[in-house]
Amino acid sequence: MYEQPEQDLNKLWWDLVEKYQEVKRPAGRNAPDYASKIHVVSAPVYYHNYMMGQLFASQVHHAIAREVLHGADPDTAIYVGNKDVGAFMKQRVFGPGRTLSWNALTKHATGEI
Repeated sequence: MYEQPEQDLNKLWWDLVEKYQEVKRPAGRNAPDYASKIHVVSAPVYYHNYMMGQLFASQVHHAIAREVLHGADPDTAIYVGNKDVGAFMKQRVFGPGRTLSWNALTKHATGEI
């Protein structure tokens, strides 16, 4: 969309919706449906932020399984109500506040980039 904004963006939008969401475009409709999505039009990095958040959460989960749960399998690790996990989050994730860049926070929290 951003690389070739002169193309038929509505067609591209519905092609992507059909491919990834498996939702069929309405028959006979040709309106700028893509433009109704804040994620695309006025805040185009929303989807990137969702992915970055998911990656960070996964890295933190693996770090907790490794360091707090002593090498537990991340696929089966359960830590709800575990005060050691809360301490980890306070110290390694929330404690630095805005003093670290995103990459530095990731390194601080997980030991990895």
